[in-house]
Amino acid sequence: MQLIVENFPSYRDEAEFEGKRIAFYKRAQILVADTWSVLEGKGDGCFEDISSITMFADYRLPQILVYLGALKYSDELLKKLLKGEMLLNGDKQEVEIRGCSIWCVELIRDRLLELLEKGENSPVEINSVLLDYHLWDYAREHREDMKGVPFHRTRCIYY
Repeated sequence: MQLIVENFPSYRDEAEFEGKRIAFYKRAQILVADTWSVLEGKGDGCFEDISSITMFADYRLPQILVYLGALKYSDELLKKLLKGEMLLNGDKQEVEIRGCSIWCVELIRDRLLELLEKGENSPVEINSVLLDYHLWDYAREHREDMKGVPFHRTRCIYY
């Protein structure tokens, strides 16, 4: 992923938050994850560190996380989103939405891994990439149900 981000500026999905540089790298992560997925984690798609990739922080996953009750917007933010107000890329609220969504999926992943450890010899693989795929599919299948849940609007090249 580092190679991609270093050589393709349009993949440098970064922001500053409270004085710290935050890297989301959504499109770079998708490129790596899709390569891993298509090649079934074998050969050129064998990435031993695939579990270090987080969910792909965009606008749709926060919406599904709110719909499922895993994430909650503040009243102030919810009002903005319901009005359809644009959030600038790198804006504090945009970074918070994306960052909290990542953290939320990491917590879900950790809990699923705990549950798997309690089971008997479960060969199931759980990582944030697979959770992102599942949540994205779920969001597509339940788009009508989620109509009342706003998503954040940000115009940028990163997602």
